[in-house]
Order: sequence, then structure tokens, then C-alpha cells
Amino acid sequence: MKVKELMTRQVVTAGPGMSLKEAARIMINHKISGLPVVDDSGHLIGVISEGDVVHQESIRRPGTNLTSLFRSNPRPALSVDEAMTTKVVAVGGDIDHAEAARIMETRNVKRLPVVDTDNRLIGLISRSDLLRAFGRPDEDVKDEVVTDVIKRILWLDHGGVDVAVVDGEVSLRGTVPTRSDARILEEMTRRLDGVVRVDVSDLRFDVDDSRRADTPLSGGLGTPDW
Repeated sequence: MKVKELMTRQVVTAGPGMSLKEAARIMINHKISGLPVVDDSGHLIGVISEGDVVHQESIRRPGTNLTSLFRSNPRPALSVDEAMTTKVVAVGGDIDHAEAARIMETRNVKRLPVVDTDNRLIGLISRSDLLRAFGRPDEDVKDEVVTDVIKRILWLDHGGVDVAVVDGEVSLRGTVPTRSDARILEEMTRRLDGVVRVDVSDLRFDVDDSRRADTPLSGGLGTPDW
């Protein structure tokens, strides 16, 4: 499933000139831990998180002991552009949701801004959005196996294969024309959103087309020049 099919399109954002206090209020009111920062044209230029705000607050209040009172401390940021993270990991809307999940995992982030080819913010994909793909209803999974894989891609008669889906586990029973058909059916089913396991122990085939006869070409044409 594409990221653009799962992402949240109505994204709460911050501007670079917004005060940190206002950004903090927005995060509190919307119960979110971060805000994409966009310029006047909607281009993504950074992210401001609750961690950034907390860090600035720690600078503003360095401590209460006598040493800290006379120590020279850096000036805390007052606006979003002074505190935001500018090295932002963003994704395009056409990448697969599994790739977005891998990026979240390797980067240890809970959400990713989604941008177009001009780096304009078009949405936000979060872990909870990805769960929707994993938690697809069994009936939707079954319909995709039957309609898209069996009928549209393999051009097979649905009556030859029985499809059952329980909690994301797909069971394929019946007979298909060739061993290649069986392999393709299993692999494509395994790749569908919401599938956690595929059981093909009761899937049979009529012809084992993986066996190749080692016979010379007929007609005296010799070996083709590939």
C-alpha cells in the first residue's frame, strides 16, 4: 500500500517565526509530540519537537546553585526556527508503506513528513497509520487474493482454489495448472497488506513446468545466438 493512501493529509504545522511557547501550546492542545515546520510556500524546512522545547527550557533554567548563577550560559531560543531540527527525514507519497516502516525503525522516529517532488508538505505518516495496513479486515484480504491475484494476474478460475483468511493467515487449497502458478500465487499473496502467513500445504498443481528437457533444437537451426 502506498504511503499516500494511509497518510494524514490535514497536518498541523508551525511556521519558522512562531514562538516556542505557541508551538508548545499547539502540541499540548492537539496531543502531539512534534510539528513539521513549513515556509510561506508550504516547503518543509524542519521539525520542532517537544524534546526541542524541553531542551531550550533546560537552557533557560540551568540550575539554582551558586555556581550556575554566575556561569555564562547560552541564550535560549525564542522562536521555532532557532530551535527546530533542520535535518528532517521525509518520504514521498508513492513509496510502499513497508519502506516507510523500515525508515521509522532505522531512524527511531514515530512519524515521517510526506512531501511532493518540490519538497512541499502533503501529509504525515505515523506508526498508527501503518497499523491500518497491517490490520486490514480478513474479508478485504480475501477479496484481493481472489480478484487481483487469482483472476486478474494469473487468469485462473477461482473455483479451482479455495481461499480462507483468519486473523491475517491465508490458507490456499485446491489445484492450479502449473507449479509456477502455485509459486506465484503463494508469493504474491504473501506480499499483500495485512497478510501475516500463507499456508499452501494443501495447494496442488497439475504440471511441474520447472523441469526442462535437455533436448537440442529441432529443424537443424543449431544454437541460437542470444
